[in-house]
Amino acid sequence: MKTDHRHPGYISRHQPSRWEEALLCGNGSIGALVMGDPVHESVIFSHEMTYLPVHAKYPTLNTAAHMDEIRAMIAAGRYQDAADFVVELGHKYGYTESMWTDCLIPLCAFFAEPELSGEVQDYTCGMNYENGLATVRYADDSRRFLRECFVSRENQTFFIRLSSDLPTDYRLGLETYVEDAPRMRWMEEYQDRLCEAEITEKNGTICYRRGFVIDGRSYEAYCSVLSTDGQITSGADHVLRVSGATEVVAVVTLGGTFDGHDSALDRHIALHRSLNPDFDEQLAVHTALHKTIYQRIRLQLGAQQLSDDALYQAAKSGNLTPQYYEKLFYAGLYEILSASGEYPPCLQGVWSGTYAPSWSGDYTLNGNVQTAVLSMLGAGMPELMESLFRYMDFIMEDMRANAQRLYGCRGIQLPARSSTHGLANHFSRTWPMTFWTTGAAWFARFYYDYWLYTCDDAFMLHRALPFMKDCIVFFEDFLIEEADGTYLFSPSYSPENHPANTGSQVCINSTMDIAVVRELLHNLIRACVTLGVEHENVEKWRKMLSKMPSYLINEDGALKEWATPLLEDRYDHRHASHLYPLYYGIAKEFADSPALLEACKKAYEIKIVNKKEEAGIMAFGSVQLGMAACHLGDTETVATLISGMAQNNYYTNFATSHDAGPDVFNSDLSGGMPALILECLAQSSEVVDEEERIVGYEIMLLPTLPDYLPEGRVEGLRLRGGFLLNMSWKDGKLTEYELLNPFRKEYRICDPKRY
Repeated sequence: MKTDHRHPGYISRHQPSRWEEALLCGNGSIGALVMGDPVHESVIFSHEMTYLPVHAKYPTLNTAAHMDEIRAMIAAGRYQDAADFVVELGHKYGYTESMWTDCLIPLCAFFAEPELSGEVQDYTCGMNYENGLATVRYADDSRRFLRECFVSRENQTFFIRLSSDLPTDYRLGLETYVEDAPRMRWMEEYQDRLCEAEITEKNGTICYRRGFVIDGRSYEAYCSVLSTDGQITSGADHVLRVSGATEVVAVVTLGGTFDGHDSALDRHIALHRSLNPDFDEQLAVHTALHKTIYQRIRLQLGAQQLSDDALYQAAKSGNLTPQYYEKLFYAGLYEILSASGEYPPCLQGVWSGTYAPSWSGDYTLNGNVQTAVLSMLGAGMPELMESLFRYMDFIMEDMRANAQRLYGCRGIQLPARSSTHGLANHFSRTWPMTFWTTGAAWFARFYYDYWLYTCDDAFMLHRALPFMKDCIVFFEDFLIEEADGTYLFSPSYSPENHPANTGSQVCINSTMDIAVVRELLHNLIRACVTLGVEHENVEKWRKMLSKMPSYLINEDGALKEWATPLLEDRYDHRHASHLYPLYYGIAKEFADSPALLEACKKAYEIKIVNKKEEAGIMAFGSVQLGMAACHLGDTETVATLISGMAQNNYYTNFATSHDAGPDVFNSDLSGGMPALILECLAQSSEVVDEEERIVGYEIMLLPTLPDYLPEGRVEGLRLRGGFLLNMSWKDGKLTEYELLNPFRKEYRICDPKRY
């Protein structure tokens, strides 16, 4: 089967009615929501580094001085008292209840108003995923119109071309974006933290400036016409008017944030004048950069028979075709690529059409970001992982402060929520997130996996290993050795669940905490033994492993979420944190224990049945369950989870949502769905000797292929060990494969396993 991509994107007759359905343009740093309105085009801009300051930055609480008292409360079963104690301590130092992270906001909007005659006809809009070009086509009674726009990776500029087959008059400019219906009305007050906008014009360039109340900074946006065959004028209203034009090429650039009254207007005027005004040439340069990454993996699941609108509507009614899954795969890769810049995708990628984004639109680090980046390595986009590593570098000193002030420990502690800084400012009585200690160790998995996928030993030695050591040294200080020689995790946390018999999220020995630290120790040992470094530390880490608490199985035969008989499981919850040992493969302790593997399967089977109040909430929880099912070889369950998300968690523009509906624009599933599909097609894991030295890799082909994807082809699928896989299948059976082995690693192809 030859790969056929005649339609790399989508075309729709549906005009976006809300910002969540907009055409999504982005270059990783700048997000542009193209609303596609024929009468008043609005393009809403956001930037990955421009967050609205919501609260002043507070030093991390010094709970280290009170840790003995906090741990005594927990030991006495006074779990909620421990959470309340931290909140009340915070009040003494100026903390309020639930101090939110700074939030991603829309900065402003570009508008274009053509002079129309008659009713709008023949409307279509669409995205090309291979070059990030958004298009809008329509006609009036006398003319046909075409709009094309993209955000350039070459020069951080938004380009738009307005074309018509007969001369047309336009009004162009920048304006304040007005939100119709904020989702989270309790956060509407945040708009009071924005000053009134100032709009000026100089030498044909419109400047939009708006300040922040809290810290006095401001940001700017700039718009000008690069080329046109019409006449340009401007007036006191600071709007550009173009008359008698069949083509207008306009640009928008963003100026970041500035202190005081400094402005970069003159610099951006010069920048605009220096730009090549040829739209097609600018697009070609951008396409070369974008396409180089986007086209590394190709997936074909069958020829598309329906229009994109019909494909979507059929899926919403339960008729999910192979071509629909293929569409979701490419849409996800496009959105993650377009939202990965200096830093990784936040909750909303790099787009915002609301001043009150759900959960601040921040970096929620207890599962959301991990899911958003999940497909980068398998899809052959390892350079996008640099965005994650850069963000960890950006908040590194804050993570050190968290570890020291919260627990008196060396090393680093990652907060559960962050945006403009990494201090653990967000916690409350209900959400005692300062007690979550394993966030950084979870992200250490991605450093380790980057090494496995790229075989870059220099990266492991000079970047991954220092980060991983910073993670484990925290636990050298934090863990409590009990009388029997085993470690106690206290306080502990299982995001964001609470035991059924306490009602408090404060706990001890969460299974996830144990699993993450165990994994970190194994990965440190494997990397260092394989590379022949850190001999003394390896022995210390082996001793730490021997002291880790054992996993427990509850009376239902399911893996317990808290490895203590004191705390009872609560199944009706969106997270599946205790299944962490199966997220990225099968953890060593589980691979050696059929009973634990069966308990994992029982755990997610019970969770799926018992999710009543939280049914359909949080797509990445379904991705977590799906990855666990994938690694257990449970094809039926993973197929059900994929189809459920495919039917319920996508907007008309194939963007993803947090909840079923779709409801709450969210980028997690954009990374999670392609990753889950790829995991169904092929899996790879390390083979280690008795010293845990990596001696090769085990590869499974079509381990959990859903029955609704009976034939297809994938090219360029990356695997651990640096392998590159091309493969075809038909009637659910492998027909051919080619495994490229550029690093000459030992490997074996084995049959799919069913646990």
